[in-house]
Formats: sequence, structure tokens, C-alpha cells
Amino acid sequence: MPNAFRLALQQMTSDPAIRRVLWISFAATIALLLTLPALAGWGLSFVQIANWPWVDTTLDVLGGVAVLALGILLFPAIVGAVAGLFLDDVAQAVEARHYPALPPPRRQRIAEMIWGGLRFFLLLVAVNLVAVGIVLIVPGVNLLVFWLVNGYLLGREYFELVAARHVEPAAARALWRERQGRFFIAGLMLSPILLVPVVNLVVPVLGAAFMTHVFHRAAGTAGRVPAGRAAG
Repeated sequence: MPNAFRLALQQMTSDPAIRRVLWISFAATIALLLTLPALAGWGLSFVQIANWPWVDTTLDVLGGVAVLALGILLFPAIVGAVAGLFLDDVAQAVEARHYPALPPPRRQRIAEMIWGGLRFFLLLVAVNLVAVGIVLIVPGVNLLVFWLVNGYLLGREYFELVAARHVEPAAARALWRERQGRFFIAGLMLSPILLVPVVNLVVPVLGAAFMTHVFHRAAGTAGRVPAGRAAG
């Protein structure tokens, strides 16, 4: 498991295809954060609440500031959501380098892809809101709960994102039941990073690359991907 994490980290910092996903995610998120407050102010300018212009102007400004503050609060989740659109590229880059003998990935149904992306975004929002709440509370049991719960959620979600490339949902569920301890440990390794500002922005990409290794090694052990195709 540590070796899989090391390989994922090395490729994230050296592979142009994966670095491209990171830069696109950061750039798109920053552009979104700069655009949303202006759009909020423009939309609120059409809403007249009082007969005093200064009141409406103040509300317009406060609305824009509130949107910006919310965007900053959810910045990691927004970055993750944008990166989520390209996580298939991350998995493909990892497989091309470390598992070249694998057959082409399966074609996913549109509804399956949309549901997977939406679920991934909602998970990121929930996890980041909980992380912010944890920071504001005295450390202790809360940190332990955060680590365990989010370790499970991250392990499950990244597993399903990678598994969907190669097996049908029923086969993915069977593999999860057989090897869920391994995927849970992978999630536990990612969970603490969410509490580190700035560094937590790379979790979606790092998680996808890391879980690609974990999945193929687990699938090779379970006989769903020939063991010779999984790098040691």
C-alpha cells in the first residue's frame, strides 16, 4: 500500500497528463470564484427590497461577498468537482504507465457517469464542510471520527470511480465486499490530507491515481484482472 501511494505521488508530480488535470482544475476554480460574486451582484441589482438605493446597493455588495466567502470555504470541493471531470484521464495515465497490458476500459452509460460525478461532488462538499467544522472544535474524538468516517467514504468513492472503468456495477460490489478492508485503508491514508490547507487541493487527483494502483492489485488478487497485469 505505501508503495502504491509513492508511485501515485511520483506520477502526479512528473506526468504532464496528470499535471494538466491539476492546472485545469485550479484555473477553472479560480475563474469561477472571480465570476460568481460579480454574477451574484448583477442578479441582486434587479431585486429591490427597500425604497432607499443605498440599502439595495449594500445588499448587492454583501451578496457578492457572501458568495465569494462560500466559494472560498468550498474551494477544495470545487477544485475536486472540476478535477472529477478528468479523473478518468488520471486513471488512464496511471494504467498506461504501470499496467499497459490491461484491455481497454469498458464503456460507461451516460446515466452512470452523471450519477457518479454528482455523487463524487456531493461527497466532496460534505467532507469539506465537516473538515471545516472539525477545525473549529477542540481536537480529540472528533478528529478520530473524521478520520474513520471519511476514510471509509473516500475509499468507497475512489474505488467505485476506478472500478467503473473496468467492471460492471455488480462485479464492483462483489470486489468491494471481498477486499473492502484494503480500500478502507487506502481511504484512511487520504483522509488526513483533507485537513491540510492547500495540500488538500490535490486529493482528488492523488486519490484517483493511488486508488488505480490499489484497485488493480486487489482485482488481480481476486482474479478479476489477471495477476500478471498488476504491477508489484
